[in-house]
Amino acid sequence: MKSLTRPELDAFLAVARKHSEQDYLMFASIFNHGLRVSESINLSSDNVASGFLTVQRLKGSKKTTQPLQPMEREGIEALATTEGKFFPVCRMTVWRRMQRYGKEAGIPTFKLHPHALKHTTGRLGYEGGMGIPELQTWLGHVNGKNTMVYLEATEEQAANAFAAAVGR
Repeated sequence: MKSLTRPELDAFLAVARKHSEQDYLMFASIFNHGLRVSESINLSSDNVASGFLTVQRLKGSKKTTQPLQPMEREGIEALATTEGKFFPVCRMTVWRRMQRYGKEAGIPTFKLHPHALKHTTGRLGYEGGMGIPELQTWLGHVNGKNTMVYLEATEEQAANAFAAAVGR
């Protein structure tokens, strides 16, 4: 699974926002909290309290409680005043929208899978200075080996690092 670069993420979110504020909030929350699609599409007011998002992670992962991020806080708190799920769509709809918005944003097709956003959370967090224990907690992983998968370098990152190392 490949992660998006920061410019790709920003372009993707801008296109999503242009099409739908609700889609923007959905994709922003997936990235901000490292959510799986199933976790995101099941969010409701039960998950939000006092500026925090609490999610019981799937696949044997831990429950996390994280502060809402500035880019999503107002929108998520507004959704928390409504009944039902915040994002009443199925997994396939999320995938199709990721494909559509990503292509419009100029992102390579091989990166256009919703789980790439969770990988982007891990990769950009690591590149931004988060340690592995903090990333493991943020992503809700029980096992640190699971976190390491999200930190794997892309071929492009490896090539750039090699060029820098050998002075080319």
